[in-house]
Amino acid sequence: MEQQRHRDDEDAIYNALNSLKNATGIPATMYAATFPDGKLRITNWVGLRTPALHNLEIAPGLGVGGRVVQTRRPVGVSDYTRAKSISHDFDRQIRDEGMHSIVAVPVIVSREVKGVLYAGVHSRARMGDKVLEEVTMTARCLEQEFAINEALRRSGGARGAASGTGVKQVRSMSGAEWEQVRATHSKLRMLANRVNDESLRRDLEVLCDQMVSPVRVKQTTKLSARELDVLACVALGHTNVEAAAEMGIGAETVKSYLRSVMRKLGAHTRYEAVNAARRIGALP
Repeated sequence: MEQQRHRDDEDAIYNALNSLKNATGIPATMYAATFPDGKLRITNWVGLRTPALHNLEIAPGLGVGGRVVQTRRPVGVSDYTRAKSISHDFDRQIRDEGMHSIVAVPVIVSREVKGVLYAGVHSRARMGDKVLEEVTMTARCLEQEFAINEALRRSGGARGAASGTGVKQVRSMSGAEWEQVRATHSKLRMLANRVNDESLRRDLEVLCDQMVSPVRVKQTTKLSARELDVLACVALGHTNVEAAAEMGIGAETVKSYLRSVMRKLGAHTRYEAVNAARRIGALP
């Protein structure tokens, strides 16, 4: 069982790192797993130039990854060795690798930080919001993969017993398939927003709810339909102006809805709001 867990999760991590590298053009991606002693260890990487960061152990609170574990929030630094928001316990390893800017996002499953997903560049190029969004979305996909793998392993005995009776086993969706589901959800909400027929709009919103119903029952924070529309636009990468045009309202109104959402969800950025909404089942 442990060997199967390791293989399933390793496949998910490898796919996430390569998908993130290909989607952003960022040269280096890494994954650090959380171990029982509370430390992180960089166990997987793509695009590193040296072994300086291979299997590096990181205590909570130290460096970028340790700060991510401590705060449970994304952390990014544009000049690692000069950044004031992190400790500098790993400056030597960063210099040896030639890494300049790093973004790191927590991978949280069942309310526990299972690991940290990194993206880094060796040049002085600044990583913008789009890169942070992509790293964050990839981390969310990885969370889904881990959760699905764990659920399938837990039910493995029952499926094994049923395999001789012709019961079809469930296949977990890939990260790309999850992204398609999320994009479809967002587009459905935008379609519902443009429909004048109230009955049809409600039907479309019910379909949206059904896409997240397995976890929606756990939702405790109530978001309005308009707030969900704004989040759906943000999840697609729309700016406030683009969301306003999509929804047929003013950009200031979009900002107002977004501020309300962030307050309700305890989020500090628009992308944190999307992630928090997904965790409570308001978005797929």
